[in-house]
Amino acid sequence: MAGDPDILTDYVIPANGNPMNITGDFFTFTGFRKVFNTSSAPEPNSFTVTKATHAEFPALLGQSVSYAALVFGAGTVNPPHIHPRASELLVVVQGPLLVGLVDAARNGTVYTQTLQTGDMFVFPKGMVHFQFNNGTDVVARAFSAFGSATPGTISLPAALFGSGIDDTILDKSMHTDQATVDQLKQDQAPPSPGSSSSAAAALLPSRWAITLLLCFAASYYFYF
Repeated sequence: MAGDPDILTDYVIPANGNPMNITGDFFTFTGFRKVFNTSSAPEPNSFTVTKATHAEFPALLGQSVSYAALVFGAGTVNPPHIHPRASELLVVVQGPLLVGLVDAARNGTVYTQTLQTGDMFVFPKGMVHFQFNNGTDVVARAFSAFGSATPGTISLPAALFGSGIDDTILDKSMHTDQATVDQLKQDQAPPSPGSSSSAAAALLPSRWAITLLLCFAASYYFYF
């Protein structure tokens, strides 16, 4: 699998940058302040992620590290996905939070765990995994560290049902029918103009959709 290349300097100065102009600001990321500023903000009702990868924090280029702050409104999910270039180490700072991963080496066995505040969980590189706040009135928060400045994220729902793959291929691959495929595609559609639902909430698949996707992932790994 892909990974970050080694660099020949301690850090990488942006293209056309002047080393003499580098200050402490270059090594500082302030994008997580809003995650911690919860005193006046309303409780979130959707899943949101704030990333600190090379794209948002240029000083990370060549450092093989990055971070993400995850906030889960009650009943929301980070859908099944993979990170092709890095393992993920997640720590829960406000729980509980249900997590799970699909083990390719054991015929697609799904490992799940309900994490409490302070607990950690590792998702090995390239393995399908998810997080789910199954509480009805409690917000969950977590931070994830990655072993790459550009870990990448491939969402299974979006990749399968939002990418234009022919319906017949999806029908046969998922061993399901057209109506189910249509419903899964609808889950990936953006909200209509004037809708009260947020875009993030509209992209969340239903619980049965997650189960279906995990079964597909398990059968894929078992077959290959």
